[in-house]
Amino acid sequence: MRHNEKDQLEKLLRQMPKIKDDRDPNQIYKEIQPKLASSPRRTKLMPAIAMVAALLIAVIVGPMFFNNMQFDMSLSGSNANGGSEENKDMATMNSADETSDDSGLEMENSRQHTNKEEEVLTKDNFEEEEIAATEIMEADNKSFVVQGYNEDVEYAVTIGASLSEADTIPFGGSTTQLTVMVPKSEVQTYVDALNKVRGSISYENYGLETPFINDNGMVTEELDASGNRIPVVDITKMSKGLSSFEDPLFRQELIDTFSLHYPQVQLSDNGNKVNVEIGNSVYEGPIVFEQNKRRAYYKYNTGTVPLLVAGHEQYKTIGETLEVMTSAPEQYEHSKLEPSIPSNMKVESLTLMGDGSVVKIKLADSSVLEDNDETIFALEAMLMVAKEFGLKSVVFESSKSGTFGSITLNEETNVPFSANPVSNNE
Repeated sequence: MRHNEKDQLEKLLRQMPKIKDDRDPNQIYKEIQPKLASSPRRTKLMPAIAMVAALLIAVIVGPMFFNNMQFDMSLSGSNANGGSEENKDMATMNSADETSDDSGLEMENSRQHTNKEEEVLTKDNFEEEEIAATEIMEADNKSFVVQGYNEDVEYAVTIGASLSEADTIPFGGSTTQLTVMVPKSEVQTYVDALNKVRGSISYENYGLETPFINDNGMVTEELDASGNRIPVVDITKMSKGLSSFEDPLFRQELIDTFSLHYPQVQLSDNGNKVNVEIGNSVYEGPIVFEQNKRRAYYKYNTGTVPLLVAGHEQYKTIGETLEVMTSAPEQYEHSKLEPSIPSNMKVESLTLMGDGSVVKIKLADSSVLEDNDETIFALEAMLMVAKEFGLKSVVFESSKSGTFGSITLNEETNVPFSANPVSNNE
């Protein structure tokens, strides 16, 4: 190629839009090196007509061609001079990386748009990772009970709901208690807090049915003859045709919902509070709550988290109660209640301490104790049993040491306020 012709070609190429390639030159070189090595060398005597044709094509196609072509295609065009042109290829890439002007505005705008999309995606990914990290933190401090809370600033709202897949023999279905924390700054009374959250919980996510009182039941609060506040459930607009399976569940749901906060609950139907009928039952007056029922606690794990579920039977001693919790209750095949105490955890002895309000539960040396859901769930199920027997705290005695959830071995732990803390979906 003559010197003047070469200068003319370079001048035309400089007038074309600049193309910027963000790839590393060494990477591009490695990609084209095999092609350079395998490509046959062309003759150095290129016909002048081919050169002229190439110039005409370049002038006609112009910016449209170069704006759409891939940068590595321009590199392959330098193969005409074989391996001796490789250094020129590298120089061309360096020049393209170092220069930018308004002629490449369209490509730069496209790149900026892409960068904005990537920035949005990055932000979304960060938020997802932040949520995941929060979930991990919650798992590290996991608890299946509400140990305590600041009564001055929040309500621990309890809501009874029936299990979708529980059918015990001979008692039938089972209920459990969910607990939601509600700031007092958002409501005026406990009943306000209950009404605020009871309709926003995704009960199906926990393997539960929607509570009966959510079927157009109205919950208010009034003073009884002694001046004590009691909840009133108005069933006027509720469906009253409960089946024989549902009938006892309705009553137990009311107990689970109100028994930790009030001594009783009153039913009302069109203003009438005496001989209120619903299902197969007639309520002559308020439902008075029984304390210290001495029930066992089982595991129900068909939803997002395992739930503590109280059994139906009452027992005479804590030892007897803990023993039955090592196996599931008698139930039909489709029922999903499980033991709450695993087979690798053994209770060796029980001792009442101090004034009889504290029980020491000695765990056998062979017990497998790990900081996981299974161990925490089992220990907290025992705490709930101690609460059922009217005790104030528990000491889990063990030859091992460690903290599992909120429980530290060989130290006194208060019995919980309630079971199954969950969040609402507001």
